[in-house]
Amino acid sequence: MDKCLLLCVLLFSSYSHVSAHYYPSKNTLVSSVTKNAILPIFTFTLNTNEEYFIHIAGPFLVRSCNDGLPRPIIPCGSATCALTRRLSPHQCPPTQNTIINGRCACQATAFEPFQRLCNSNQYTYGDFSMSSLNPRSPSLTFNNVKYLCIPKPFLIDFPPGVLGLAGLAPTALATWNQLTPPRLGLEKKFALCLPSDTNKGAIFFGGGPYKLGNTDARSMLTYTQLIKNPRRLNNYFLRLKGIFVNGEKILLAQNAFGFDGKGDGGVTLSTVTPFTTLRSDIYKVFTEAFSKATSDIPRVNSTTPLEFCFKSTEHFQVPQIDMKFADGKIWKVIAANSMKKISDDVACLAFLNGGDAAAQAVVIGMHQMENTLLEFDVGRSAFGFSCSLGLVNASCGDFQTKP
Repeated sequence: MDKCLLLCVLLFSSYSHVSAHYYPSKNTLVSSVTKNAILPIFTFTLNTNEEYFIHIAGPFLVRSCNDGLPRPIIPCGSATCALTRRLSPHQCPPTQNTIINGRCACQATAFEPFQRLCNSNQYTYGDFSMSSLNPRSPSLTFNNVKYLCIPKPFLIDFPPGVLGLAGLAPTALATWNQLTPPRLGLEKKFALCLPSDTNKGAIFFGGGPYKLGNTDARSMLTYTQLIKNPRRLNNYFLRLKGIFVNGEKILLAQNAFGFDGKGDGGVTLSTVTPFTTLRSDIYKVFTEAFSKATSDIPRVNSTTPLEFCFKSTEHFQVPQIDMKFADGKIWKVIAANSMKKISDDVACLAFLNGGDAAAQAVVIGMHQMENTLLEFDVGRSAFGFSCSLGLVNASCGDFQTKP
């Protein structure tokens, strides 16, 4: 058995006998996560029944509000308004403020990644609530939560019931940061487990425990460093050192995963990118290595947008893909996350060619993150990842999301 897999199984087993009632009553915020059937998005719940799309590179909480009702004004000259300018999406033009009832009112800009639209509107504040794992406080309400009020046409392609976008970027105005005040004993971190099918997943704000059956899944996490890119403040970046196919490192330029002078490049994560996307120079070498390692598997026609497709049989096996970070930690991508099943007898390599001018060297997409617990410990600049939960006969739907 692979050493990392063995460690994951042992950690899971060693904690599995712990009864759930021994967990402390902490105010960890929690919601189930749903994989949407219309758009490639995941959503979670705020305010009891409002669904928000998870965007880990979104700087703001964005809410659809086209009811014409007046909302509190954040002054143009405030520190909050100044911060919105620093965090404005780089794809969008500069934001202009507006006048409401004779007062200068702060406006902010959101970027809708599917239609690739920018929209500016009033930046305001209000009350938001979220469920808690504390049985004494099963729901917590937060006052003066700042959000961007966007008219509904901006969100027109969003599925019914999805009211807005929950930005989870490493920024002061991000949803997770506003809902984790230290006075409640909450830590500056969030964790998520994206479901791979129609089952539910889970998202946690403020730290663990992450109750997976009778296990605290924090025991399964391996940590590596989160790094910052001053040119891309809204993204989480990882210090990737190499990619391995079937245990062999693919040969790339020494700085293939680094940043250039404009802040482009680097390795980031995305909940709007369905499959991991590699810049052309990396994709070419990676797919050559994968093709060599799968030369005995019959190929079939490609399925847009996936290029390398194979005839899938009962004993279908593909090589493991490993992402090794600068500190030596390894994220193992097993077949369930490296391949996309297209039909009963066809499976495709779930990696895309981002082109020569890709903004990042590697964007780790949703398919590779599914059925894996991921923790963004922003306070410690650390990123935690588990093995695929399927390896321990569990799934994201097994996490406790109610007190």
